[in-house]
Amino acid sequence: MIFQSTVMITPIMFGIIITLIIFWVIAIGLAVWVYKDAKKRDMNAAVWLLIVLLSGCIGCIIYLIVRE
Repeated sequence: MIFQSTVMITPIMFGIIITLIIFWVIAIGLAVWVYKDAKKRDMNAAVWLLIVLLSGCIGCIIYLIVRE
C-alpha cells in the first residue's frame, strides 16, 4: 500500500498562522518603537531593542517604567 502525504491547510490552521503573523508584526513594531524612543532619549537603544525582542510585552513594560 502506498501512502501519500498531503498537507491540507484547514481553517483552524489558517487562523493560527494568521494570529502568529499578527503577533509577530506587533512584536517587531514594539521593538522598533522602543529603539526609536530610546535613541531619542539618549539611552542604549540597541540593548533595549534586544530586551524587547527577546521578552516581548514584558520588556516593553519594563522599558516604559525605567525610561528617563
